[in-house]
Amino acid sequence: MNWSMTQTWLQSNGYPIQPAVWNVYCNGDSSECAISKEATGVLMFPQFTGRVPWDVAQNWIASWKGKNKPKDWNVYCNGDSTQCAISKQATGTLMFPQFTGKVDSDTALEWMASWKGEKTTGQSTALGSGTSHTYNGIDFQVEGVALKANAGQAADSISLQGRSARAVHVLEFAGWSTGLSDNTVVGQINVWYEDGSVETTDLIMGVNIAEWAYDRPENQMQRRHSKVEPAYSWPSTASSTNGYEGHYFYAKVDTDPSKPLDRLELVLDSDEPQLQIEIRAITLEE
Repeated sequence: MNWSMTQTWLQSNGYPIQPAVWNVYCNGDSSECAISKEATGVLMFPQFTGRVPWDVAQNWIASWKGKNKPKDWNVYCNGDSTQCAISKQATGTLMFPQFTGKVDSDTALEWMASWKGEKTTGQSTALGSGTSHTYNGIDFQVEGVALKANAGQAADSISLQGRSARAVHVLEFAGWSTGLSDNTVVGQINVWYEDGSVETTDLIMGVNIAEWAYDRPENQMQRRHSKVEPAYSWPSTASSTNGYEGHYFYAKVDTDPSKPLDRLELVLDSDEPQLQIEIRAITLEE
């Protein structure tokens, strides 16, 4: 009797075909998750404090698959850019990367669509005036804005003055956060429309936000979350006898371009008394 026939027989006779309790494990940035009895390989971060019923584990995985697109892609072309492809690694004649590092699937697909002439990226408007910096093809004015939220000020916001955008791109970071674990939600970026509706992106440690001084030598023994790919880095010696790089990280909020925007709001979502989250650059993709 094959497995399919066995499953049918077991079900028809009232026998459970799944183990009673399972756990869900993910890797550091939650780009890979699986149902498993024990953590295996890079899957070592549990999503539940204890084992859960099969249906709970399956529902969690289904929800995760609905919210997560493939991450960490690159775009490669041949020498004269007559052939280009999205790929994990360069293959054949596709050997020239179009980005300095790997990008999320939306950025890769957008680039490919533009290259094919299917559509072009809308004009981007960086708020404020600061240091010009490009990350994944997005132009930022670093330090053009300064929003912060902490125990003394749980939220901060900036007016978007009725502009429209199909995405809002942000450079952000956390401070005094080295002891926080992966997948800890520390805040939200809320983009409000003039009609009172809102789009929200969670800021999650080790996924899209991390300690800005992650590489400070004195922090090495305290770190509990993964390092996120930096979107902007600069040299620092703050609170250290050695030089190291400080980092800002990237988050995105997809928005409806047909609806005027009211404001962007940064909200702290943590009881950690010293934790602070900040935004230092905002760009509207129109």
